[in-house]
Amino acid sequence: MKLEKSNARNGWRTVKLGEVCELNPRRPKLDRATSTPTTFVQMSAVAENGGGIVRPETRPFGQVAKGYTFFAEGDVIFAKITPCMQNGKHAIASNLLDGIGFGSTEFHVFRPGGEIISEWILNFLLQPKILTEATRHFTGAVGQLRVPENVLANMEIALPPKDEQRRLAARLREQMSEVDRARAAVQAQLDAAQNLPAALLRAIFTSPAAQRWPKHNLGDLLEDARNGLYKPDQFCGHGTPILKMFNIGRLNGQWDLTRVDKIEVTVAEQEQFGLLVGDIMFNRVNSRELVGKCAVVDESTAGAVFESKNMRLRLKTNVADPIFVATFLNSHPGRLQIEKRTRQIIGMATVNRSDLNSFEIVLPSIQEQRKFVSRLDAELTVARTLVEMLETRLAEIELLPAALLRQAFNPPN
Repeated sequence: MKLEKSNARNGWRTVKLGEVCELNPRRPKLDRATSTPTTFVQMSAVAENGGGIVRPETRPFGQVAKGYTFFAEGDVIFAKITPCMQNGKHAIASNLLDGIGFGSTEFHVFRPGGEIISEWILNFLLQPKILTEATRHFTGAVGQLRVPENVLANMEIALPPKDEQRRLAARLREQMSEVDRARAAVQAQLDAAQNLPAALLRAIFTSPAAQRWPKHNLGDLLEDARNGLYKPDQFCGHGTPILKMFNIGRLNGQWDLTRVDKIEVTVAEQEQFGLLVGDIMFNRVNSRELVGKCAVVDESTAGAVFESKNMRLRLKTNVADPIFVATFLNSHPGRLQIEKRTRQIIGMATVNRSDLNSFEIVLPSIQEQRKFVSRLDAELTVARTLVEMLETRLAEIELLPAALLRQAFNPPN
């Protein structure tokens, strides 16, 4: 999307926000029956990033008339508390019953004066630089930080004539709609690309060729299987890396090494629980979604030990390729078997050693397994490249709203 070039802007001036709108106006006297339906807006009813009021409630006037923030049709409500403020929970109050509403005490209210329109106020407040500046003036205790009213009132805003405000606001609505459409399209492509590996594996392992592969119990393929190390008081932040449940990613048996804990281990413990290249680390205890997820130890993880909620599977590599076996375990047919063998113990899903021993794996010859692994790696590389490209595109799109807002409030030369 191309940003619109700025034209000459005559009649612009710079003012303080409090000079052109009233902040937190006093509530007028309302002659209203206590049972009268009235619009009520909780913080959760306001969408992030200026998405508007999406879930307003209707409550009797008597329930909301005291202790809540009052606003009227066309006012701008602004979340003053962290993290709602930074998340853009700000909106124009509209479609209010009888033109009035009440809401969370954590809203500031901006009422436009005669020189400014509601959309211009809202778009100004949604600018990342404005929200960042507001955070510098937070007051209160940790977890209850708020931006004071006077900080917002004293912010300088570029103010064109009202007709120009309306024109620019309308153009911004169009541009933001284009951004939303572009975001949705790329997100749909990204979702499809991220699902490609799972779809590919499902197609392979349910193919007619796979149906002809011999079946083996996993227990017959294992040279060794054991649960991991249990030393909860010894996680001291230094020593040997210890891999845990969260180090196995949700997708396709990839490692997630963004956080790796460390532990002091003895020589005997290293020999017993150390991971070698080609070992499979298997989540034996986890949520039902993640139990049974596994990853193959490579150069980046060899030498680490593993915690007790995982199991290490060491295969007879003359008959079973670790990547092939792990790929099957992570595939849809493999997941179906894991789900059948999963038990619930104290709120956690678990698979034990005897369950794994009886686990059926389709297994062609070792030569065919290795050809399969090589072909699969090439295809998954293409899928990962596509995902990275789409993630980059999505990140670029996410930058556009800030750029559009910045351009709209750029005063004329």
